[in-house]
Amino acid sequence: MITEPALIPAALFAVVGAVWDVRTRRIPNWLVALLALAAAGATLGMDGWSALGSSAIHAAIALVVGMGLFALRAIGAGDAKFYSAAALAVPLGAALPMMGWVVASGFALLIGMAIWRRGFKVAKAGKKEGWTLPFAVPIACGFLAVSAGLMG
Repeated sequence: MITEPALIPAALFAVVGAVWDVRTRRIPNWLVALLALAAAGATLGMDGWSALGSSAIHAAIALVVGMGLFALRAIGAGDAKFYSAAALAVPLGAALPMMGWVVASGFALLIGMAIWRRGFKVAKAGKKEGWTLPFAVPIACGFLAVSAGLMG
């Protein structure tokens, strides 16, 4: 549970982004910007400028890697930006735990989608939503898991 009040707006924007991605398979830039502002503001408010610098390095690395994955068509550009925005609330030292939670959540979501499609036979050829992973969901899960752990 996130107990630091400064992180609550960022957590809410992360959840909104996840829901938006599930419904539309898109993450609007304005929502990414709100998440980035809330995450950076939380970091600055909780730990000051040096912590914001560490989180900004994390966000920059995440954006470069994410755009590389986008170039390979592994993820969408919105996913890369969304992860980077969330990373502004997570110091560089917690980058690997965040990535671990994102990967684990993504794997669980992928398995769940496969079971759902197979069990309910909802997969239809040409229906994009049936075949793409709304990656904002695992990003939000990873962000929330690491943010809750940072408050210990």
